[in-house]
Parts: sequence; C-alpha cells; structure tokens
Amino acid sequence: MTDTRRVASIDVLRGVALLGILVMNIQSFAMPHAAYLNPRAWGSLEGAEGVAWALGRLLFDFKFITLFSTLFGASLVLAGEASSPRRRLSWLVAFGLLHGYLVWYGDILFTYGVVGLAVLPALRWSVRRQVVVGLGLVLVSSLLAFASFAFFDALPALLLDDVRAHYDVASAAAEAEAFRAGWLTQLLARAPITFGNHVSGTLLESGWRAAGCMLLGMAAVRARVFEGAVPAFPFVPATLGPGLLLSGAGLWLQWSSDFALRPWLLAQGLHELGALGVAAGVGLGVVTLARRFEGAPVTRAIANLGRVAFSAYLMHSVVGTFVFGGHGLGQFGSWSRVALLLAPFAFWGLQLVLAWWWTSRYAVGPLEALWRGLSRGTFSLGRARRAPAPEPPQG
Repeated sequence: MTDTRRVASIDVLRGVALLGILVMNIQSFAMPHAAYLNPRAWGSLEGAEGVAWALGRLLFDFKFITLFSTLFGASLVLAGEASSPRRRLSWLVAFGLLHGYLVWYGDILFTYGVVGLAVLPALRWSVRRQVVVGLGLVLVSSLLAFASFAFFDALPALLLDDVRAHYDVASAAAEAEAFRAGWLTQLLARAPITFGNHVSGTLLESGWRAAGCMLLGMAAVRARVFEGAVPAFPFVPATLGPGLLLSGAGLWLQWSSDFALRPWLLAQGLHELGALGVAAGVGLGVVTLARRFEGAPVTRAIANLGRVAFSAYLMHSVVGTFVFGGHGLGQFGSWSRVALLLAPFAFWGLQLVLAWWWTSRYAVGPLEALWRGLSRGTFSLGRARRAPAPEPPQG
C-alpha cells in the first residue's frame, strides 16, 4: 500500500502530542525512575506538590504518548512503501538502543521499531479489522494489571520482583547519587533500567499498547479521521468525559491506599483505560481546531514542530539529562514537582521558535534527514517550500 498524502492536522496533532509527553518525561529526567509510578519514592506530596502530581497524572500521563503512538501508526500508512518501511523501522530500533543506553532509559523508539515491524502486515487489513484488533491489543496491558491485582499473591516471584523494581523506594537514594555523578556512572545505573523497559516493558505493557495504537492510527488515516470525517460533537465529550472519570478513579484509588503496590495495579489498569478515552477526545478536538484555524500562527507553529518531531523528541532527552545529570548542571532530585510541571511550558516556547527557524529553511529535521538517509540512501535536508504568492484580484 502506498499513500504519500501529507495531512496538515497530523503535523499539528503530532506537535501537541510531543509537547504533552514532555510534561511527564521531565519527571524521569529529574527524579529516580520509581517516582514516576510511585510519588512516595521521592519528594513531597504536601499542598501544591500533591496538586502538581495529580494534575500531571490526570491530564498528561499516558494520554499524549497514546496519541504519539497512534500517529506513528498513521505515519506507516502515509509514508508508503517508498519509505522502505522495514529498513526504516530497523534503523529506529538502532536509534532506540543508542538513545536508551547512552542518553535516557525512558526511550520509546526501540519499542516503536520492534512493534512497527510486527504490525506491518496489518497495513493490508480492512479498517474494521484494524480497529477491532487494535482495541483488543490496547486493552491487554489493563487486563494484565487487573489480573495481577486479583491474583497478586500467586504472581511468580520473578514477575513480582520486576514490578517492585519499578515501584519500590529502596533504590531511589542510590539512583539519585548515580545520576548526580559523571556520565559513565550514570551509564552503569541506566543500563539495567533500559534493559527492563525494552524487554519486560515491551512484552508486558508498552508493546501491546503501542501495537494497538498503531493499528488504530492506520485505520484513522484510511477512514479520514484526521481530515475531519469524525465530528467533534458528540464524540469529544463522549470520549473525554468517561476517560477523565476512569483516570480520576485510578488516581483516587492510588492516593487513598497510600500508594501501596497491590491497589496500584488496579489503579493503573483504570488509568490506562481512561487514557485511551482522553487521548481520543483530545485528538479529535485538536484535529477540529487545526482544520478550523488552519492559517493561524499558533497552528502553523505547532505544525512546524510536528514536522521535526523526531529531532525534537531526542532534544528533550539530551537537554533534560544535561540539566539534571551530573555530566551537566547536576540538578537531579532537586526540583519540586511544581517546578517540573511548569518548566515544560517554557521549553515549549523555545522548541516552537527553533522549529519555526528550522522549517523556514529546510524541508525536514536533522535527525529525520539522517533516518531517511540511512533507510533510503539519500541524505538531504532539502529546502523549505515557499508558499505561492497570492494572485491579484480579478476585475
């Protein structure tokens, strides 16, 4: 299947998704990795700190990475066979390994590459089959969380130890010390976390969701969802409302149980289900606004960022680990949750300006050009296309 259409609203939605995931990713740059799932592992939850954590969890966590994964599936359709998809995805696996082990353990590129290779045959499926199987795959991680909660005492020790390793506060102090040290010390601390995320994370959670979202993204392109085929009303409130309620229920369960591990599994399952509804509502809302205000400066600025999303995503990691890591400014573990919630909004402005500057000169981002060159053998940034001058009025 070949489909090389460029849909403007997809660029806008990709830019929005990229901005949204930074709100959560900055927590992994700045704090021990257990604190992402268990806020008791590091820092305070008193007053404004607790509000900041709850807002991030309710409005951003899992929502924008779900959109990002869906758009990756859409890109597999839009890029077509001319993009050499197998070579392209294989190189993405390589990028993911370098990113995960050398820069940041929260890498998603490895998972996208591996899962993308697995779902390529689905490009030829019917839209109905893509939707049905996609929804089924998205539900797997929630069902696994529910089953783990129900049969917690019977879980194999190996699996339980792996879950605890991502949730327990025991290693937080040692991890903070390692990431405040030099790059080599960080590498030794980062490697086992990256391995766990790439292997057990992909097999038990992120891989299933990514595969399901990719299939839904494929179906959305073919059903012209990104071109306005699905109206905002009633679908935005019909998805956004229940999604927030489910995520809110999970958040309440976590807090009321004082973040104990077993209730967290039930809460996480609810949270992930809710994230799907919120992502759908946000996605449809953004598509509607992007189409209605297509020529607005804000719309164009976010679309520019979406066009260089690969470069911008890796820029998050490089800048974030430099600010917080010991090889850079050494701020690891020192920022409040309020500061971590607000900082991405300032960085958004910087990235939007940089994206505007770059896309006004070049057709693709620097890492997009490298990825394309490795996949197709043609290394070129290209020149930015100038909009045609308006024709003079007639008569």
